[in-house]
Amino acid sequence: MTVSSIAVQMSVRVLSFAQLRGLFGADELVVSLPGGSTGRDVMRWFVQRNPKVEDLLSVSRLAVNGEYVSLEQVLKDRDEVVIIPPVSGG
Repeated sequence: MTVSSIAVQMSVRVLSFAQLRGLFGADELVVSLPGGSTGRDVMRWFVQRNPKVEDLLSVSRLAVNGEYVSLEQVLKDRDEVVIIPPVSGG
């Protein structure tokens, strides 16, 4: 008898602001990823769907459940991920 592996999927809620909102086409999206995915995987998910966001994402910060984290942060099912682009003011 062989044991087959089952790919575990998770969903995270991604919020975006400022110019990212326009590039993503929404201010909130639910993204399905394989279990064990990181913040970097979320960024890659968006770049794969719209390569125009890559430059902006490369200088954006990431917060998970209200705390700034590195892109290597491992995500859990139902996490709230916020992508925060650089802000300019005057």
